[in-house]
Amino acid sequence: MTAIEVPAPAGAAVGPKRVRYTGPWPLPAPRRALTGTALRALQDAMPGCGDAGESAPVLSGDGTERGMLIGQAPGWREIETGLPFAHDAGRRLVGWLGLAGISVTDFRERWYVTSVGKCYPGRRPGASVDSPPSTAEVRRWSPILDEEVRLLGPRLIVLVGGLAQRHAFGAEARLDDLVGRELSWERAPGSITLALPHPSGASTWLNRPEHVELWQRGIGLLGSRWAALKEHVA
Repeated sequence: MTAIEVPAPAGAAVGPKRVRYTGPWPLPAPRRALTGTALRALQDAMPGCGDAGESAPVLSGDGTERGMLIGQAPGWREIETGLPFAHDAGRRLVGWLGLAGISVTDFRERWYVTSVGKCYPGRRPGASVDSPPSTAEVRRWSPILDEEVRLLGPRLIVLVGGLAQRHAFGAEARLDDLVGRELSWERAPGSITLALPHPSGASTWLNRPEHVELWQRGIGLLGSRWAALKEHVA
């Protein structure tokens, strides 16, 4: 892992918990790869969600994207729309991405967005926040995620939240050691991998000032890498 100093965008000084996208909120149909491609075959073969598999797994991407964002698992609203980051956490995430120069249109049209688990894991009895995917769900979906990464071959990957980061770097991976650094992931050779905390309001990691500083550094690094990628593919 390599630490690279990049100035944080000016807006990042506001603080991550106060950043939220408030503009028009498009919820387009989730994108899929062209019929006949290996990626589309993988997408079509993914197991369904729900007791009877009646809901499609949540992801969006057609295989042309150079940026890939990997989260933890969808919420129940994402299952309704089939679109990743469709509600509150998505607005906060898109606000963060906006500080890095990634517009909501970029996010919806130019990024392949997926997650470790692709079905809603539900809530524990009496809990007010969503559960993470179970160990069984992680085992079920992990090989599929690895194949998504292999087939897409992204140039830039953003791992959002601890589960995605542990998938990439092992059970001992810690946000403190990943956020704000440029990382190399062995399953994604040739790509730049970055890490961000989960944008959920339930996350407490950003309550500490030193973690906010890491987040600011990570947003700056994402902005510089996204700008370079856009210039390269323009």
